[in-house]
Amino acid sequence: MSAELPIAAAHPPGTPEHTSADAGTTSPAAAGLRPIERFNSDERLSRIVPQTDAGAVASYCSKFARDFLGAHLYFCSAKFTVARGGKVKALDDAFREAEAWFDAMMGSFTDRHQIEFALAYIDIPVKITHQFAGRLLRLVRKYDRLFAATLFCSAAGSVSSTEREEVMQLAAKRIAGIHLLCIPDNDKYAADGTRLPNNHELKD
Repeated sequence: MSAELPIAAAHPPGTPEHTSADAGTTSPAAAGLRPIERFNSDERLSRIVPQTDAGAVASYCSKFARDFLGAHLYFCSAKFTVARGGKVKALDDAFREAEAWFDAMMGSFTDRHQIEFALAYIDIPVKITHQFAGRLLRLVRKYDRLFAATLFCSAAGSVSSTEREEVMQLAAKRIAGIHLLCIPDNDKYAADGTRLPNNHELKD
């Protein structure tokens, strides 16, 4: 499976205005990158019990980031708000490991020769209802930054297509692992954050 391709050329990160999905006049929808209409669905938000009420803006240029945010962010947010005991420990440990991994990878690739060019970033407002949701959103942003850095390295010939593909697959697995930890109920985790065997459950 080939490495994920960039969406299209547009404005660099941090530029406030929205752009089309290529350097010309093609719209994001026409280029295959459509805004997430259901992202801030009132129905989805109403099922989440908020612990915080912070707004943020999610910026993404990669297909993985777009798909993950649209499909899993609010599911994970709902699970974060009801997580207790060992499940909280398991999630925190997974976040720490993923954050350290992304920081190490970014350090590695930013030290390599790069040829930078504009990428299309689409910004959408999101509601952060739990501190873990904020950490998850930051991980997705780290994925996007790593996606861009490895792409620029690829353009400069400082990373092979095979290495880049392997790194981005590992990056996706780090984030997907957080989602997988959200699925089991609280009673499936021991106090130290390890998963209990299927035939054991913690009793309240």
